[in-house]
Amino acid sequence: MQNQRSCEPDWRIIPLTLADQQAHIERSEQLLSETAPGASPVLYWSQAKSRGLVLGFSQKEHILNQAALARERLPIYHRRAGGTAVLVGPHLLGLDVVLPAGHPLVLADIVESYRWFGETWVAALGLLGVETRVIPPAEAHAQRALAKREETREREAVLRRACYASNSSYEVVAGQRKVVGLDMIRRRNGSLLQAGVLLSSESETLAQLLGHTPAEQELLRRELPKRAVGLDELARRPIPAREVILAFETILAKTRRQSA
Repeated sequence: MQNQRSCEPDWRIIPLTLADQQAHIERSEQLLSETAPGASPVLYWSQAKSRGLVLGFSQKEHILNQAALARERLPIYHRRAGGTAVLVGPHLLGLDVVLPAGHPLVLADIVESYRWFGETWVAALGLLGVETRVIPPAEAHAQRALAKREETREREAVLRRACYASNSSYEVVAGQRKVVGLDMIRRRNGSLLQAGVLLSSESETLAQLLGHTPAEQELLRRELPKRAVGLDELARRPIPAREVILAFETILAKTRRQSA
């Protein structure tokens, strides 16, 4: 059994766990299935100990460049939440937040249920000297509408094979470049909010895996760095995962005390 701790009495924290990504996926499912009204909310910090590619719920492996996949020899995983492909490994810090049904942070409005999560990340990254913001819903809607225009539809369809190439409501960006991606699974007994924090960005590997042709690969290679950015680039120094974790837990504890 892993050691656990609390940043305040009603939160249970599972410290940073390094494991195969499939183990993290299964642990998240387990934590969500075990929660119930009145249970303590849970934070579960994770990193994949080796690189792999996680596909979104509706994505199939045929979207991948099979020759590049064979060269990279990356395992492929499937998550239950929406979204698109995410490269996992030591460059990405994961956080799962399990909230039981009836918890004050579980709102009837699913989009607004992301707000506190994104805003907490903005405040936490501010402690590290990194200035970011959340994407307001209106801005996210406008970006989606722009991507559907005839003149941009084909280009955006290629870019949006990568999760960090598009922004959703309350995700965390520096300018327009995503730093923290969010998704959610909601069930009757509770909700699972997930965040992926780019400690560094690896767009070249994604360009090879998600581009079917040399032209698509070049598009991804050129545009992905404009859509996503790692904390190391923003801070001009590597930021260890444990430093990010401490900042988030500090802000969470402060916020919960103020709302108590």
